[in-house]
Amino acid sequence: MCYNAIMRAGKTKTTSFSLDEATLSNLKALAGRRHKGNVSALLAEIASREAKFAAAEAYFEKYGAPPLDNAAVERIEAEWRGEAPPKRPRRRAA
Repeated sequence: MCYNAIMRAGKTKTTSFSLDEATLSNLKALAGRRHKGNVSALLAEIASREAKFAAAEAYFEKYGAPPLDNAAVERIEAEWRGEAPPKRPRRRAA
């Protein structure tokens, strides 16, 4: 995903965040892998994604879709990672 349009000079506002050392280190490492070290671009990506999640949650709530339980989330994440679902034990013929 490209977020250059979000990060154009003159179109941004400066802010600050208080983060613990481990979180800041993780953000910098992830920004290095995904945005050539640009932490602001990474934060813009995260904010955009969270806004989409909030919209999806509102949509599901509006139409009565039940929230996902932890087991469903784990199955979806495993699918995203390309992991095969666990095989069910077979029943023996009587």
